[in-house]
Amino acid sequence: MNQFPRRNRPGFARRQRGFSLIEVLISILVLGLGLLGLAMLQVTNLRLTQSANSRTLASNLAYEIMDDIRANRIYAINYAGTIAAAKDAKSGCSHAGAVSSSTQKADYACRLLKTLGDSAAADIEVAMGDRMSTVTVTITWDDARRWQPGALGSSVSVRTQL
Repeated sequence: MNQFPRRNRPGFARRQRGFSLIEVLISILVLGLGLLGLAMLQVTNLRLTQSANSRTLASNLAYEIMDDIRANRIYAINYAGTIAAAKDAKSGCSHAGAVSSSTQKADYACRLLKTLGDSAAADIEVAMGDRMSTVTVTITWDDARRWQPGALGSSVSVRTQL
């Protein structure tokens, strides 16, 4: 048998028994950088999800006003112009069952204000033709400015023929 106990063997002290403090600090640094990257990824994901949600809501609003114009084809030209959410929304905003183009536009301004904020605006162009009219609805809002100061804002444009 061996006459020396294990800890008294020659060369035992030179072997590594665990991690050094530097190795532990480097591993914590690498882990911290990885977690920081995941946090930035989560923030970017949240921002892009909010932008996609705003774009979907704007698209739905554009189709809503087009449905109102289709319902009143004879008075389609009355819808032409710009509807600004902050300027055109009346107090109370209750125009349920609105039939005329002016009350539908006021109701639409309220929906723009509640959905996309006070910077939202809808530009409606109606091009009257002999047999068909072309309606273009462009909605703009401050979504891009929220993330990039100085940007022009986001917009959705929809066109149809009546």
